[in-house]
Amino acid sequence: MAKLPKVPRSLPIGRDLLSKKKRALPLHKYAPPAQPVDEALLQKPGPSPKENWQRVWSARPKLSDLQRLSDEELKSAQHQAKLRRWRQWPMFGVGLVAFGMGMYGVMLYASLTQESEHKDLPSDLLDRFDKDAEGYDEKVDMSETLLFLTSKRKQLTAQAKGHVLEVAAGTGRNIPYYNTKQCATVTLLDASGPMLAVAKRKWNDTHKEYFNRVFFKQQSALDPIVPPFDAQEGYDTVIQTMGLCSTPEPVKLLQNIEASTKEDGQILLLEHGKSHYEWLNNLLDKTAPAHADEHGCWWNKDIGKIVEESGLQVETIKRYNFGTTWWVELKPRKGMRRRPAETAELLPVAQPEPPVTRKSWSLW
Repeated sequence: MAKLPKVPRSLPIGRDLLSKKKRALPLHKYAPPAQPVDEALLQKPGPSPKENWQRVWSARPKLSDLQRLSDEELKSAQHQAKLRRWRQWPMFGVGLVAFGMGMYGVMLYASLTQESEHKDLPSDLLDRFDKDAEGYDEKVDMSETLLFLTSKRKQLTAQAKGHVLEVAAGTGRNIPYYNTKQCATVTLLDASGPMLAVAKRKWNDTHKEYFNRVFFKQQSALDPIVPPFDAQEGYDTVIQTMGLCSTPEPVKLLQNIEASTKEDGQILLLEHGKSHYEWLNNLLDKTAPAHADEHGCWWNKDIGKIVEESGLQVETIKRYNFGTTWWVELKPRKGMRRRPAETAELLPVAQPEPPVTRKSWSLW
């Protein structure tokens, strides 16, 4: 019969183990002795944010650091790889912009040069806007971005103050740029109900706190426009962007706007129309029917002639994008506030002063 191994004497068992647990020292006896604290460290404050910023700025890589590299270091694989990493994102961005502008130029050239079917179009193309209301912003975003119209919309809308009327508001593409702190009321007017519905949602998302002082009017701008109850003297600012192209009677529209504006008010227009150059005007005239049938606007109208025939006082005219984008600032004539647009044509129209024209070429 096998014998069991003996328990080693070094391992405590039974009562010895319990007795050792009872004799265990308290935890604070095992803690290392506390080190003396340097009072100078406690009194010294940490670096301020300005000192941290100065330290980081002084440690930035400088051009002189690159000049200290030897020819071997400049040609090394590690340094060349670092340069490629620095350059790839800017080059990618430039290439993407060039590709987008090239594709837009090709599509624009194809649309201008292709033969279009001549058809008799009605004078009122409102149904095009009703149909495209939900996808209208996506349709025009690319072209307006490439023509830098977004920044011009922002600059124009930022001038709105007091009681404001926006004619041909559409889907509210100017809504994000309103400075509501300087606007008493804002009236968005458009003949298309579906377009106004999109603008209403957009205003609620952008200026929800100002929703009780905005009015949405579905009517033609050729009909008499009634200002809000607290603006019986007329609107202080009237804005219209890309609206003259889609109305069959642009002169009457401007005179109707004048009839609803205060005598010391301002009328601001951002329109597209004829160019400085005859070759471009020929292309616009050739493709205008097809463009109007698709988008509901005639892009070959002579904006300068329309403004001149309206009789309004011209403050400033600036033109961009080969002259096809018109920035126009107008003043209403004296005594035209409460006069309907239909009777304005019967009155002798004073010859307007020569407009102050500035050709702003910006990119081209």
